[in-house]
Amino acid sequence: MGPPWSRIRSGFDAERAWRTRQLAEHGMRATLAGLIPGGRWHGTTLVLDCAKEAEVTLTGHGLVLLPSAVWDGPPLMAVHDDAPSVFIYPALTPLPLLGARDGEDHPLNALLGRTRAAALGLLTQQLTTTDIARELDISKSSASEHAKALRDARLIVTQREGKAVWHSCTPLGLDLLTGSA
Repeated sequence: MGPPWSRIRSGFDAERAWRTRQLAEHGMRATLAGLIPGGRWHGTTLVLDCAKEAEVTLTGHGLVLLPSAVWDGPPLMAVHDDAPSVFIYPALTPLPLLGARDGEDHPLNALLGRTRAAALGLLTQQLTTTDIARELDISKSSASEHAKALRDARLIVTQREGKAVWHSCTPLGLDLLTGSA
């Protein structure tokens, strides 16, 4: 897996972590209404502001929420009679298809430093210190130092399983990545 896939996967993992946290803190109704701007409930009906009006009745087989890092249009819905329906919506932080232009920098780079901010971005999925070192093309000791600094700032949590040390974002780390802090 090369860098583009890694960025896609990190974006998807960040979105999933963010929505899971929203679900735990605010419940299903608020989570569903928050999938797109202007979402709200009218009784038992979820109303989403879209250019085209449509009424969708679910079939009782479940609903799969699928964030898209590359789609920024209105939500898309596929209703199935004998399977879960699928709701595709724009991800909270769309994937930048091109790298930063000359002179542009991610805001966290100034706060954390370029490498540490990149490490935090990777940790929307659980990775080992070795994984971080490989993804960022840095030494294991450097990856360990960055993980320690992020852990001390309560932006990640770390757990040991045998010889492996696994790291992942905390809710505060996710908030910083998504600009919600």
